[in-house]
Amino acid sequence: MDRLKLYNFERRIISLLYPNKCPFCGKIINSDKYMCKSCPKFLPYVNKPITPPENVSRLYACCYYAYRARTAVLSMKYKGLIYPVDAFALMMYKKISKEHAHALVPVPSGFMSVQKRGFSTAEKIAQRISWHSGVPVLKALKARDDKQEQKMLNMKMRFENARQSFYINDKADICGKKLILIDDVCTTGSTLSVCAELLLDAGAEEVIAAVFAKTVDLSRNKRESKRFPRKERLI
Repeated sequence: MDRLKLYNFERRIISLLYPNKCPFCGKIINSDKYMCKSCPKFLPYVNKPITPPENVSRLYACCYYAYRARTAVLSMKYKGLIYPVDAFALMMYKKISKEHAHALVPVPSGFMSVQKRGFSTAEKIAQRISWHSGVPVLKALKARDDKQEQKMLNMKMRFENARQSFYINDKADICGKKLILIDDVCTTGSTLSVCAELLLDAGAEEVIAAVFAKTVDLSRNKRESKRFPRKERLI
């Protein structure tokens, strides 16, 4: 039994005690489903290419960080729910399935974030993507113990903070490899840019990035905003 089949079997057992829920609306769903039937119609999908941050060749994103997509990210980050991880990983896998990479490199979470949440979000997502794709996870990056969260910092401060937050794992063999950086959300792109720079300086051939969500001010993007009824904007 491969790892994905084993995990899906574990999901069925766990759902007997803790019902499986749609990460986007909270509705109870079958244990073999990653989301309910209705939520895909309401997700703010990214349907056009995104300009990648510096040092990153291409950036893939599944959804804009808004509405139900934002709700799912927040439930993962601050409630420690694992349902969103499974859905994010499947959607991201479909986005990057045509890329032929040597390894997936998760952006590591800080020590305090892991302690609060119980897991590193990007690492869990990368693990699930690996089960779908067969591409191995390489923990080529490490976070410093005093890593500061980015959410309260402006753009300039984010770059400086990111530069001080990560370093290369000396045990990782990345020379000449094509790598895919994995993270949950891309805001300014500073974290992805700095991580990609570190990997390239350490000998990586190319660095691509994939995230579940990309922040955007949809209130200023009338074309995207019109895709969603008003009630969806309140979720």
